[in-house]
Amino acid sequence: MQVILQAKIEYNITAIIMTGQVLDRNSNGILVLIIPVAFAIVIICQLWPVLLGLSVLIVSWKAWQSYQWRKWSEQVNPYFNNLIKENRGYLTPLDLSLKANLSARAAKAFLERKSLEYGTSPTKVKDKGVVYYFPTASALGRIFDDSEPFGDFDEEEDTIAETTSQVTTSTSSTTKESNTVSFKEITQLAKQEQAKTATETVSTTTESAQLDVTTLNQAELAKRLDVNSSTVGRNKVKSESDFAMWSQSKDPEGIAWKFVAKSNEFVALEN
Repeated sequence: MQVILQAKIEYNITAIIMTGQVLDRNSNGILVLIIPVAFAIVIICQLWPVLLGLSVLIVSWKAWQSYQWRKWSEQVNPYFNNLIKENRGYLTPLDLSLKANLSARAAKAFLERKSLEYGTSPTKVKDKGVVYYFPTASALGRIFDDSEPFGDFDEEEDTIAETTSQVTTSTSSTTKESNTVSFKEITQLAKQEQAKTATETVSTTTESAQLDVTTLNQAELAKRLDVNSSTVGRNKVKSESDFAMWSQSKDPEGIAWKFVAKSNEFVALEN
């Protein structure tokens, strides 16, 4: 009995010792976190005037730099805008330096800042060195014009272009025969071309009426074939047989179609 009691006492003592070691470890971990935080708080409390002064200086310096840049840009921007218009957006530090009477270093710093504003990056050219590109409104307009889908034509523009081409061809042939053409002759020539165009249109209309066929414009045919207008525009430049086969495969009634360039219309072919 005495032996059992002694064993229990030793077990309790061992448990107390182990618990104390665990508490010591936890205390050490907490101290490792508390000491740096307390040290930082003491530094901030002691040096807050210095930190506040540094913050004010940094903000003031940034504001001063921004003000200086605005004033400088107001002086250099007119030369910069003229150069990018003349050079279609391409500019070198040497061009700006000569135009705005700046040092090479100042011109390069100005262009680097502008390239960040435009979101572009300079490129190295073998003969000219570093070249900066700044997209202009006209360049963006050309990009948007080039991105338009092929084949989406305006019927009125096509008619005007065709008439202008005919008048230009006739005028050039007349110029070869005579170097000086009077205003009256030009007027008569224009009237003849208009009459010729009207005659061709009437003959085409008469031929279509004789064949008793249906005529559609590009938009109407695209709706009938259940395709985009630009798709019809791309396929109409094919040969007559290829376009007829293609349109017949798309037509709900299996009708083949033919493109008439003179009237800029699509005519249904007889089966």
